[in-house]
Amino acid sequence: MYPNDAGRPRHDAADVEKADRIGRKRARLFAVQAVLFLGWQGTFLGGRAVSGVPGGIRLSAWLVWSIALLFLLATGGFLLRGRKVRDLLDDEFARSHRMRAQVVGFWAAAISAIVLYILQMVEPMTAREAIHIILSTAIGAGLLTFSLLERRSRAFVE
Repeated sequence: MYPNDAGRPRHDAADVEKADRIGRKRARLFAVQAVLFLGWQGTFLGGRAVSGVPGGIRLSAWLVWSIALLFLLATGGFLLRGRKVRDLLDDEFARSHRMRAQVVGFWAAAISAIVLYILQMVEPMTAREAIHIILSTAIGAGLLTFSLLERRSRAFVE
């Protein structure tokens, strides 16, 4: 650190190594969560959801999982880490990647809403189904985008 960095916490090599390791895991975790989440939506919307599980429980699980993934995407998934490591993980690149992922999620939601609006003319659907598809598409696109950007930037550094 430079002497003019008044007010900024000092980071030792162990913190930097830990943040780097967590950052790589975070990119993989977001990709896995996106694939699992989108895969589960395919079975849910295809009507092949787990038999014997009431629809209300499935919807509640989807809603809780959606909120958790949105929270991960909004924060980068590191609020439970120590302050030094959290500061290292929340660098300008990670903030930029999160912002870009949120933009991609927004556009995915907008495009899926347009597609569903057109499809609804041919195949009617409930508002709940449409909301489910739009939100799932937005979350999946955001998570995949963040994961790809993080992996690409970390691969470039190594």
